[in-house]
Amino acid sequence: TGFLLLSLMFYVGAESYLIDKRVADLTQFEAIALGLGSIIVGVGAYEVLVRTKLKDHGLILGVILIVLAAALSYGLTQIFSPRGAYMHMGAIIGTIMAGNVFFGIMPSQRALVKAVEEGTKPDAKYGLNAKLRSTHNTFITLPVLFIMISNHYPITYNHNANWIILVAIILITAAIRQYFVL
Repeated sequence: TGFLLLSLMFYVGAESYLIDKRVADLTQFEAIALGLGSIIVGVGAYEVLVRTKLKDHGLILGVILIVLAAALSYGLTQIFSPRGAYMHMGAIIGTIMAGNVFFGIMPSQRALVKAVEEGTKPDAKYGLNAKLRSTHNTFITLPVLFIMISNHYPITYNHNANWIILVAIILITAAIRQYFVL
């Protein structure tokens, strides 16, 4: 439903909400291609990183992911309207969350259940993979929620430093989530 809404608001009506001629002179096709491409690149980069040895080094992985989020935020604000940039960052993070469930948590759960049913010892890597992705989802829940409602708060996305504000929002809401967890 999120992708459907993104498509209706920002792709069908690209001239109204996604394209800002003061930012970049894009055609509707170019804007849509860049939007979809940014989602594919953002989610793809995340999937590559969580499948490397970095998965065992949470702090380093977290710093790399924040740097990539900052770079994506900056890049998106250089090609889209401020509102469109925020929504695409939200789409990237939301797609990562869904991917974590479908590509990490559920397959790991199925492998663990299968091992128990077969009477074999479950491989710990499945539990660790599910834990990593569940932890990531825990920390990006509030950023995604805020980005979803930011459409109603132009004070956040219409600022000259909107990409910095977006990164700050991601960090602050992740810290709030950490407080909730504790």
